Amino acid sequence: MAADEVVWHGPRTLTKVRQVCIPLELLRALSLDAGSELQFALSLDGNEIRVRPTGRSRMSHDQQEAR
Repeated sequence: MAADEVVWHGPRTLTKVRQVCIPLELLRALSLDAGSELQFALSLDGNEIRVRPTGRSRMSHDQQEAR
């Protein structure tokens, strides 16, 4: 996707423990849920943080039983 084709969501604010909420439409589009693993990378120019799902999930025992 070219830079001019990007649809931005937010702004979002980091919490005191450096967490941020991912917009629901993005979670749904990528089929992500609690426990989904993500990877982070800094772009070469240092202007973007890139996030991508690993395709794996780390669900707790309680979350597995709830399903």
